[in-house]
Amino acid sequence: MKELTEKVLDAVMQAFNELESNNFTVLGMPDTPMWDEPLTGIAAGNDGYYKFIKDHIGEFHWTPAEAFTLKYNIKPDDSRLRSLSIVFPQTPETLVMQSKERDFPSDNWAVSRGEWDKLIREYLSRLGNKLDSMGIRWVAPELLPEFTLTASDKYGRSSRWSHRHNAFACGMGTFGLSDGFITDRGMAVRFTSVIVEADLDITPRGDRGHYDWCLYFRSGICGACIRRCPKRAISEKGHDKDKCADHLLVCFDRLTERLDTSEYREVGCGLCQTKVPCMDKRP
Repeated sequence: MKELTEKVLDAVMQAFNELESNNFTVLGMPDTPMWDEPLTGIAAGNDGYYKFIKDHIGEFHWTPAEAFTLKYNIKPDDSRLRSLSIVFPQTPETLVMQSKERDFPSDNWAVSRGEWDKLIREYLSRLGNKLDSMGIRWVAPELLPEFTLTASDKYGRSSRWSHRHNAFACGMGTFGLSDGFITDRGMAVRFTSVIVEADLDITPRGDRGHYDWCLYFRSGICGACIRRCPKRAISEKGHDKDKCADHLLVCFDRLTERLDTSEYREVGCGLCQTKVPCMDKRP
């Protein structure tokens, strides 16, 4: 088990190191990386937390076995599945630039989100090829045709697979007041998920609660993300997704004035993820 786990984790890193799109070429900086080396956590495919997500968010949210079935048209033994959470931290250079902004994201931050879809498809293709060569069946939920946004009765705009909830299952950290996810490299990160049929070592998450790494929920002494949001989309009650989405449209339009964003699905704002205690570490 340990040897196979190490081989899969090596493949995760090799796929990252081989990326051709991990740079800011569109900003005239082809030698400047967009993302730092990823962190990885592993959860059992039959972890009870995935059933909790369905009950908590909505029946539409996939379990690892359901996502696997959509790709291979078979019902797997979920005890043989593992779900990987792969976490990509923003670089220190981008964090410095982003921390100086007050109303709109820095170009580095906005572009790193705009280029994300292209980058992650390259990454998952490279990683998938490596898993194929190892004889491991795999599925990336976000590559499935059925991967769409839907509506949760409790939480509004939601996805059929939550990378952040998967990260929690994989022992990568906890949620914060802003709806972001705090990892050992902080909240300024992005995620992908890969479900594999392989007997891998599981990353322990212990008995931590959903918000244990957030200073506001733990002791009520922070709330820095509330002050960082230019549109008051974050409050003591949490994150207003609609206000946030409206501001993202404005951010997109501003970037379009200077760059060709025709291939971008959206650009990020991310001000609430920088210049806060959980920006680049677990506080």
